[in-house]
Amino acid sequence: MSARVGLIVTGKCEQKGLCDSLARVFPETRFELLERVESFTSADVREMPESVVPGTTLDKFAASLVAAVEEEPPDLVVALDDLELINAPHPERVADRVRHAVRAHLARHSWTSEATRDKVTRRVRERCSFHLLAPMVESYFFAEPEALVRAGASRPSRVDAAAIDLEAFVTDDTEYLGHDFVPHKQSPKRKSWALPLPERAQHPKHYLRFLCDPADPYTARYIETKGGAEALRKLDWSRVFAHGERVRFARALFEDIAHGLGVPPPFPGKGHPATSDFKNARVLRNL
Repeated sequence: MSARVGLIVTGKCEQKGLCDSLARVFPETRFELLERVESFTSADVREMPESVVPGTTLDKFAASLVAAVEEEPPDLVVALDDLELINAPHPERVADRVRHAVRAHLARHSWTSEATRDKVTRRVRERCSFHLLAPMVESYFFAEPEALVRAGASRPSRVDAAAIDLEAFVTDDTEYLGHDFVPHKQSPKRKSWALPLPERAQHPKHYLRFLCDPADPYTARYIETKGGAEALRKLDWSRVFAHGERVRFARALFEDIAHGLGVPPPFPGKGHPATSDFKNARVLRNL
């Protein structure tokens, strides 16, 4: 019987496309979506209260992770969120928040018995992990021009995946960067790709939206659940990892899954220390 890996995601693109994407790399494994939960990384995690507040987005994220292994758990459970630009300078703080939130939920939850709590705590430590896509999943599409086409791009990207670390995304496309600033609309709510600089240059999703429709900053041509999911579903991960010791958050994800399945890592190298400290992990597999 093939191993089961359950995914907890926050993005619509990952909800529709990540299981198939990972299955292309681990074809003997069954990946299944467990839940899509609200992201907690859209705000600066340094501004969150030191103590985990029950009912908050982070607390619910941790609760979903623990609940995944309470009854008939998969062999592995992987929870993922985008790092986002606002948290890019301090990924370790994001990982710390998750570690503390899971520990707090395990301590606060109303268990039927101490034995049950101990059993679930052990399962969380042995089967569950948390990973980051940096700064967001669309970053990795820029390693494969065909992925951008599948996502809906109507013009070629100016990003050279051989020249930059896609997890430290930046573009110098003059037409994109030279467009006048256009603010987001609040009613009806519509996001603009013409953000202020330097955020605009560092935002892979908005640059992809520009590539889909350079004439309209409010374009809806990039649809995460359609073009985005198709780009992710068929993504050639070997091209993502083709350029040295880069994309370390993604590398940590694949290393973790391979280790949990007992197979060689498909893309050997060093993962990011924020999410690959397997030897010192005390709460999750990698934290």
